[in-house]
This record gives sequence, C-alpha cells and structure tokens, in this order.
Amino acid sequence: MKIVLAVDKDKQTIVKRTGQAPFFVIYEDDKIVKYIENSHHHNHKDMDENEHKKDVEPLKGCDVFLVQAIGENMKETINSIGLDIKKIRQKDGLTSDEVVKNFLVGNI
Repeated sequence: MKIVLAVDKDKQTIVKRTGQAPFFVIYEDDKIVKYIENSHHHNHKDMDENEHKKDVEPLKGCDVFLVQAIGENMKETINSIGLDIKKIRQKDGLTSDEVVKNFLVGNI
C-alpha cells in the first residue's frame, strides 16, 4: 500500500493544510520511498485544479492521502488522480512515521 502525507521542510512534521505543504512524502507500507516537492506551497492562494495537478501528478499510483485539512481545489485534484483521502487528527501523530504506523495498525 502506498500512503501519501503532507509534510513540512523537515520532511517529517505533518502540515495541517495539504496545499501549503513544502513536501509530500510517499510511503510503501512503513518505508519512505520518495519525497515530492510541492512547488506551489508559497503561492497557494487562488490556485485552481490545473495548477495543483502539476504537483500531484507524481502521486499517481498511490492508494491513500492522509490529511488533516484540505481545500476544495486540492481535494478535487487528489481525487482526479485516483487517490482516496482520509482525514487524520493531531492525536494520530505529529510526524509522518507516527501517522503511518497508526494507520497501518488500524488506529486511524
């Protein structure tokens, strides 16, 4: 299972707003396989679906995107490439490793 999360510059702290994340991290089960830079994280206001699509294109083939909060345009873009979106909360973990571990054991 390939899992995606939005993370901060340290590449591990979960970012609350998905479209504002500097990076997306892809896990294959519990192992990190790739970091994708979100080139629009500084300029996230008024972005349309086409602008988001460029950043999420490399996420195609993943199974689920675990998010705390997501804007409507970003949500539509993520769904358009076949990714399921699952909401998480702070109690699920502050780092991507914690969240993925909780997700894989069924705590989320």
